Amino acid sequence: MKSAFIAAIAMLLLAGCSGKTEEVNACVERGVEYFKDIGSYPTLSSAPNKGRDAEEVARERCNRTTTAF
Repeated sequence: MKSAFIAAIAMLLLAGCSGKTEEVNACVERGVEYFKDIGSYPTLSSAPNKGRDAEEVARERCNRTTTAF
């Protein structure tokens, strides 16, 4: 009985994560497009992220909030 409960909780957590993952990925795509539009792709050109990979920065921002871009 206990293992069935744990399995059910794990399934609920995974189901919730997949929606979040899709939202984050969509946000990252918007971020990459934004950086391309401003001419700062694939490497950012202004402080504080100068020289950093644009996709990496977008993913960090989108993991904080999916409305970053």
